[in-house]
Amino acid sequence: MFASETTFAFRPAVSVDDWKVIMSAISAYSHNAEYRELLGRLEHQAQIIGIASSAPRLS
Repeated sequence: MFASETTFAFRPAVSVDDWKVIMSAISAYSHNAEYRELLGRLEHQAQIIGIASSAPRLS
């Protein structure tokens, strides 16, 4: 039998510039509800850690 898996939060190390590029790329798809929700979560996390969003939303 398999041992139970421990679930943990994935916390990658991403630079501020990379974070902004990721949010900018995803904002191009913000007309899609799934991407809009993802972008909202990323923007919320960016605010918490002090990253100002530089990408305008297209929605």
